[in-house]
Amino acid sequence: MLEFWEMIVKTNTFNFAILLLIFAIIFVKLNIPKIIENIKNDIINTVDNAQSEKLTSLNELDQTKNLVKNTDNEVAQQLNRAKISAKTLENDIKSNTSQQITNIEKNIERVIKSEEQKTHNELTEKTINSAIELAKLKIKSSLKEDETLHNRLLDNCLDELRNA
Repeated sequence: MLEFWEMIVKTNTFNFAILLLIFAIIFVKLNIPKIIENIKNDIINTVDNAQSEKLTSLNELDQTKNLVKNTDNEVAQQLNRAKISAKTLENDIKSNTSQQITNIEKNIERVIKSEEQKTHNELTEKTINSAIELAKLKIKSSLKEDETLHNRLLDNCLDELRNA
């Protein structure tokens, strides 16, 4: 019997049977079916999550396509609005500039007329002053030439004062 036992222990069949027995004990102790079930459930959940994420992504893709679909039209509309605004602004600037130029021209004309009037008044004043000086000189020279003229002028002034 000892030989039989040695033969069994040395053969691969016995070793294989012991290995299976060890695996069976480990399998029972580790509760492999539960672990496999958990792994299976995790895989199922992962697949379900992937499918729901796929649906969400497809919905987002559709929404993005809808947004992008009208982008060219919206850009064209914005450009048209910008052109219209620019044209309006250009017209306003031209109008305001034209009005300002007109106002500046009017102000320049007023200043020129004012300066002309001022110069005219200064010249008139100088002319009057010169005429008065000439008249003084003429009167003085006439009085020097004719001494009776002074008395006659005084008499005329006194007569006018009495009549007034």
